[in-house]
Amino acid sequence: MAIGNAIRSAMTADVGARIRSLRTARGLTQAQLAEPQYTKAYISMLESGRTRASMKALEHIAGRLGVQPSDLLGGSPSPAAPQYDLLEAKRLVEQGQSAEAIPLLDALEEGLTPADQLVRLRYLAIAHDAMGEAKQAFPLLERAQRMAELLNDAAEQIRIKAVLASAYARTYAYEDAIRLLRECVQACDEGVVSDPTFHFRRLSDLAVHLTNQRRPKEAMPIFERAIELADQFSDRRSLGTMYAGLAKAHHLQGDVELAIRNNQRSLQVYEELSALDQVACTLDNIAVQYAEYGNRERARESLARGAKIAEEIKRDTTLASIKTTAAEIEAKADADEGMTLAQDALKFAKKVDQIDAQIRSMVLIGELKMRTNGTAARKLFQEARQLAEERAPHLLRMIFDRWSHAAEASGDSEEALRLARRALESVKA
Repeated sequence: MAIGNAIRSAMTADVGARIRSLRTARGLTQAQLAEPQYTKAYISMLESGRTRASMKALEHIAGRLGVQPSDLLGGSPSPAAPQYDLLEAKRLVEQGQSAEAIPLLDALEEGLTPADQLVRLRYLAIAHDAMGEAKQAFPLLERAQRMAELLNDAAEQIRIKAVLASAYARTYAYEDAIRLLRECVQACDEGVVSDPTFHFRRLSDLAVHLTNQRRPKEAMPIFERAIELADQFSDRRSLGTMYAGLAKAHHLQGDVELAIRNNQRSLQVYEELSALDQVACTLDNIAVQYAEYGNRERARESLARGAKIAEEIKRDTTLASIKTTAAEIEAKADADEGMTLAQDALKFAKKVDQIDAQIRSMVLIGELKMRTNGTAARKLFQEARQLAEERAPHLLRMIFDRWSHAAEASGDSEEALRLARRALESVKA
């Protein structure tokens, strides 16, 4: 009898886990899954394995989730299994497990309805984009766009544009990304897509991209709209990203105090989510602002904590950025110590192939050498520029700005003016 009870208990827990997995993949709350026949409390008991579902309840839940009751029980694959696999793949993508989702989505080339096939293509593009494979996402999105037009699915066309905007941003086509995000926001405003979460994310993405393009005045009212929407749902990770972007916008506008405050909010969100890489990145960002605010001790503490986390989770690229930031901050108080740290940071960044950190380290060393060895300094700036043109064009303005200031500080006003013009040209490009 005890063995029989144990088996039934395990089966009940297994069914509950399947229901929870499918429900979250579909973006449904327990209350939405329960309606109209059952209660949220009943669904909660099922998912936690505290009660067994009747056949009638299984049929209701399976219908709401778009699968067969046998899929919930873990039985033999049914004709609806491809749909179940699609839901599972969506869940994996949304939980940041794109590498696991891609083979599952690739295997679903057949057996889905046209509408589900369209969703498959979109999620496959999202997964490749998240893996840093934007070039593989583009042909998938082209197929999805054609299919959405054939199906006359206006809402799906807008969702595809959102993914396309992300892929453009990863390939540094920021103006194209901003244009598409504006179209997505307008579609939400007009009711083409009625989804507050999607609306919030696109507002946040748009504001962040504008900020990254040094257009904080345009970004601020969009951030404000996103904050107003944030109370309607719980998307903590996106909220953390938004606060980080808002911090950068305030920083660009010269309000370091507000920048610190919003980075602290971002840090709190990421700590709640145990998103350790984002915690380390935020500590890296906030350290710069503490240093500007005159609190070098707090800046060093933030960097030390961020470095410890990055080492623990073996995120060498984040650690490379932190090492570079430490060198930049130290160089303002002690040029010799800053040079030593910058050279160590450059060596480490090259080892782990962190391009942003390599370029920042080279620029810092160039700044520190400009007064004593102008030829060597210019060579470093030129190497940084060449590397940026090849792999990180978004850093070109920073390079020319700092090169221009270094030239001016060394007394070469003509070169400083020429470089300042190059900085403006890089923005237009």
